[in-house]
Formats: sequence, structure tokens, C-alpha cells
Amino acid sequence: MQIQVTRSIRTLVAAATGVALLTVLAASSVSAAETKTFTGFKSCSTVPPPITCVFTVSSLPILRGAAAHYTAPVFYLDHLFSPITLVATDKRGSTATGQCTFYFAGPTAGTGHCEYWSGTGKLVGFHAALSVAATQTDSLYSLAGTYWFDRQDDDD
Repeated sequence: MQIQVTRSIRTLVAAATGVALLTVLAASSVSAAETKTFTGFKSCSTVPPPITCVFTVSSLPILRGAAAHYTAPVFYLDHLFSPITLVATDKRGSTATGQCTFYFAGPTAGTGHCEYWSGTGKLVGFHAALSVAATQTDSLYSLAGTYWFDRQDDDD
């Protein structure tokens, strides 16, 4: 009789553990950051320094009209690399921090990549990975990639 009770308790504990694990997995997938597609354009000016780009078109509303400031550009023979601070036009003055690389010479001329990994205000938890490509219009660049937020309210 004791062996049967012990087996029943083990079965009950195993079933309860399985239900608990499934509950935790379901809850974590609901709260996980959802990756979304980003598209846009930015217009850049190098005169006067520093380099600043304005997001003229953005699939993420808070970035429409945002200014991207290249804070410490380092120029190499074929590309530039710089930390970047993005400043949104919302009342909070939300910002995002990241880095960009842009190739102006060589086989990959006219292309680049920007990554953002933190933010303030409405951009808290902001992450993005964007490809940059020159267009046929001087100083206008297309942007395409993904973004996500490490928080619940993601599209303010």
C-alpha cells in the first residue's frame, strides 16, 4: 500500500511540475520582445560638422523627424565608424544610443549598418539593427531592418 501511495505522490508531483513549467514558458513568450520590421529614409548633412541625419520617413512613428548625431566619427580609408545618439522629437526628448558604420569607398561603397541598444524616455528598451543604403538623391539614405523593445508598451 505504501508503494502505491508513493507512486501516486510522485506522479502528482511530476504532473504539477510539468504544468508549472508550461505556465512559466507561456508567460515568458507572451512578455518577450516582439521583433518588428523597420523601414525609412534619413537625410544627412556633414556641413557644418558634426554629421547629423534626420529621419524624414519612418515606419516607427516616434522616429519621424528624429535627429541622429554621429558623436565621435573615426574615418578610415574606405569607411567611417561612430557612436550615434538618436534624439526623437517627442516632448520627453527621448533618445537612443548605438553605433554606425558607413562605407564611402571600395566594393561596399554607399552601404552601412547601424545598431541601437538602449534608450531613454519613450525609447527605453529600444534595440534596432538597420542596414543603410545610398539612394540616387544626394545625402538621402534608405534604412531597412528590425527593431524591438525590451518592455511591454512598444509603439508609443
